[in-house]
Amino acid sequence: MDLNQVTIPATDVATATEFYKKLGLKLIVDALPRYVRFECPAGNSTLSVHEVEEVQQGDWMVVYFETEDLDKRVIQLQKQGVVFDELPEDRPWLWREAGLRDPGGNKVILYSAGKNRKYPPWRISEEKQTNQSIEIERKFLVNSEAFKKEAAHSTRIVQGFLSTTPERTVRIRVKGEQGFMTIKGRSNEAGTSRFEWEKEISAEEAEQLLKLCEQPIIEKTRYEVLFGDHVFEVDEFRGDNQGLTVAEIELQQEDERFDKPDWLGAEVTGEVKYYNSNLSRTPFKQW
Repeated sequence: MDLNQVTIPATDVATATEFYKKLGLKLIVDALPRYVRFECPAGNSTLSVHEVEEVQQGDWMVVYFETEDLDKRVIQLQKQGVVFDELPEDRPWLWREAGLRDPGGNKVILYSAGKNRKYPPWRISEEKQTNQSIEIERKFLVNSEAFKKEAAHSTRIVQGFLSTTPERTVRIRVKGEQGFMTIKGRSNEAGTSRFEWEKEISAEEAEQLLKLCEQPIIEKTRYEVLFGDHVFEVDEFRGDNQGLTVAEIELQQEDERFDKPDWLGAEVTGEVKYYNSNLSRTPFKQW
């Protein structure tokens, strides 16, 4: 399957046509004043504009165009009279972006990302896409809140356990708008690796299954922080585990080297009391 085209609305298709031609798109279908279609100068994707009576305002839709030399391209467009709302800036998700709006108010982002467009450090591995893998991770305490300034984004997580038996923990999780069921086997002697199987389910299904889980339910905010060539997942716990913050890093090999940020504290890999399954039975406030 391939993405063919994206269609955006405009109250004045003719004005929008001149705007997108100025950006460098090639007009391949001209059905003015109702409809036009463009071809991108690189790749196979196309963009079409169709006439509507009113364009919904806001950032409900964003169109991204990739360009190799973003800063040079922005300067060229500025000389042609194109006004940018946001000048080129490096983003935490490893893209360099500049923002503007087309004549209809639709948000447009010009960016450069290189391999990070499709292969960022946090890309889901092929093993995880087949639902099962051997999970290799190390766990650390956190000694400050400096990680929050470095985080690419954060997500609220609510999770519980249908089973906390070490041989087969069964976890139900709501992460943002998604639901997951995860089964994990017993950890190896070092506590760094164990079997993991995961399947995405609807958030509604996860909410129903959480009602069957052992109490208390775990609540936390997860921050994803890129440092060096790895991503740290930093969990700031709420509720009965308020005051506990733990960072995890997932590795490809148990002896893999990685850079450590200043806010990373003592390692607690393999310490059972820091397992989420244990925190549901013996929360931090009872320690």
